[in-house]
Amino acid sequence: MKLLLVIALSLVGFSASVAGAPQLLIYTENSPPYQFVSDDKVQGLATQKVQEIVKRAGFTATFTVYPWARALRQVEQSPKGLIYSIAKTPERDQQFVWIAPVAAFELGVLSLKSASPERFSLPLDPHALSVAAQRGDIAAEWLLKQGFVEGDNLILCADILCSWHQLKRGTVDFIIEDPNLIDETAALVGLTGADVMLQQVIPALSVTGYLAANNAMDADSVARLRQAAHALGYHEER
Repeated sequence: MKLLLVIALSLVGFSASVAGAPQLLIYTENSPPYQFVSDDKVQGLATQKVQEIVKRAGFTATFTVYPWARALRQVEQSPKGLIYSIAKTPERDQQFVWIAPVAAFELGVLSLKSASPERFSLPLDPHALSVAAQRGDIAAEWLLKQGFVEGDNLILCADILCSWHQLKRGTVDFIIEDPNLIDETAALVGLTGADVMLQQVIPALSVTGYLAANNAMDADSVARLRQAAHALGYHEER
């Protein structure tokens, strides 16, 4: 069932129609409420901002949902490709052309309610804890730097719902999640906000999510997208 869901999501597209306008390829992941598939369309808070930018810039766009690591690969191979909501880290700074911020994330350590808070004090102990995170995500990168090891105490998932399922089953001790999304995302896996506990907010993972373009995108398209974002009030941080 999970494999079929991933395949189905990867085939879903949305076209913002402007007759005769150039076509863009826009990739994202399943991460409600920012970006998700509903009624065979890619929707969400960040998606709406990206759609507005695309329309104002005079483009059409196909929106496609993939697991995050695959979305990254796709945009890196597509000169007309963009991706959101991607964190602007030092490692990624030169890999993409940054268009505009479209989301804000404050990530923290989330466990089941029954877990002992003392276990989750920062810095996290990789010898005593296990975790699930999305492959290619900044949270996974941060966990690897803390000493967590894939196949040992770290499960790398395709999307955030996979991580939540691992937590629900008790396969891992914690996941990394935005506290503002706990109630909504918990419901998608049959939990409630009362079933889980935010143990710590991780300052290093309080980040802005951007719309970013392939490095080979032509300068005119980049300028049009940035101008559209600026006109809409979505300003890139300088």
